Amino acid sequence: MGVPFLLRTLTSGGTSQTRAAAIAGLLLAVILIVTSLKKGNNLFVWHVIGMSTAVLAFQPAALHAIMASKGFSSLEPRLQKVFDHKMLQIASVAALWAGFFAIFLNKPQEFPGVHFQSVHSLVGLGALLLFTYNLLDAAYRQGANPIKPKLTWISVIHRNAGLFAYFLGFFAVILGLYNRVAVVDWRKWPLEFTLPAGWKDMGGWGTKTHGQDATVVYIAISGLVLIMMLSSSRPIIEESRKKQ
Repeated sequence: MGVPFLLRTLTSGGTSQTRAAAIAGLLLAVILIVTSLKKGNNLFVWHVIGMSTAVLAFQPAALHAIMASKGFSSLEPRLQKVFDHKMLQIASVAALWAGFFAIFLNKPQEFPGVHFQSVHSLVGLGALLLFTYNLLDAAYRQGANPIKPKLTWISVIHRNAGLFAYFLGFFAVILGLYNRVAVVDWRKWPLEFTLPAGWKDMGGWGTKTHGQDATVVYIAISGLVLIMMLSSSRPIIEESRKKQ
């Protein structure tokens, strides 16, 4: 659903920095998906597919689109970029939920006993909920008429929430590549958050699937895409604050 809007977004408008970051995220998503599928086709792989597509491919492109809209003086091309941003966000949240249900259903009840024990899963859950909230917030702000939605509106809260969700999404990807250390057992009361021995060690799915050297490169690319996008968003946030 989001691919046509992604391609249109990356081929017109915006700065070279955000376009480069979005293309890098897209290429990384393709690499992670292809290499994961080579290892097998199961629910865990579809978790990787959903999350990589949403966070690495659609989200950077969505940010690139909304930032690119600021570069047009006429209304029509600006509205097109806002519309692309909207459709990419819808596709992204759909992919996020698909990836979430894939990993939730992948684990039998006895492994690891309960869900959301690792920092990776907790950060990822926070990103999922915040992305979903921001999509619903945008739907509310565009008005009740789905045929003629209001596409030009300004909200500092929406933008800050979106950028924080973007940060959490990439942080979850990086943690998933690095390791998935369990830090809490929800079956115990009172709850205890602990760091087990070896929590700093790199391991898990990333190194088993891609090898340690490649995983380090993928983590570095993810961090670079995150920084490039967030650094480009600062002038837009300051501009929106002045207008409100």
